Amino acid sequence: MTDSLWEVNLAELRARTASPSPTPGGGSVAAVTAAFGCALVLMALEITARRGGDPAVGEGLTAGRTLLERLGAAADRDVELFEDYLRARRLPKSTGEERAVRQAAVEAASVAATEGPLSAAADVVETLEWAFSVLPVVTGTVVSDVRAGADLLLGSALATLRGAEANVALMGDDSAARAFTARMDAVRRAAVAAHGRIEVPTQQVFSSPEESR
Repeated sequence: MTDSLWEVNLAELRARTASPSPTPGGGSVAAVTAAFGCALVLMALEITARRGGDPAVGEGLTAGRTLLERLGAAADRDVELFEDYLRARRLPKSTGEERAVRQAAVEAASVAATEGPLSAAADVVETLEWAFSVLPVVTGTVVSDVRAGADLLLGSALATLRGAEANVALMGDDSAARAFTARMDAVRRAAVAAHGRIEVPTQQVFSSPEESR
């Protein structure tokens, strides 16, 4: 698969995902989902921007557009990393030297294919924190779109980490596997915590102690 996921229509993307082809897989589909979650929050900000002149809305839009680009790039990056891993697995292994070269290539590709999802999931956490930060400036019923976007983002983070977990399980280096597992657990906790803050009613989150009494 050589073309960008963002250059195919939705029907084709759905068909490819449902096919026997290994790509797009869980990581790339999760990244696409994250991008749409971020896009929903941006939509809420765009609608809010038409109603008033709060500078925080413009700042939120600028930050969100940057995050959207990063989330979108992660989809194609996941495909590339997995295809690199498959190429390493296909290297010849007839001689001892070939087996050693292949093993080193597979291990390097496995690490890269684990780092990629971890980085993508961390970007999703950052996007969840951004979504929380713009809640107080979003107006009207589009607050529900911010929360819907956050729901998609959380699902994306958890799904992305599933792929990293699968790669860690194949690692021969126990110390590296433990280190990756600790990092995955930290990102997972951060994602759940960031989403949880968005779930709290807006007025309760941003009110002062006196106002909440």
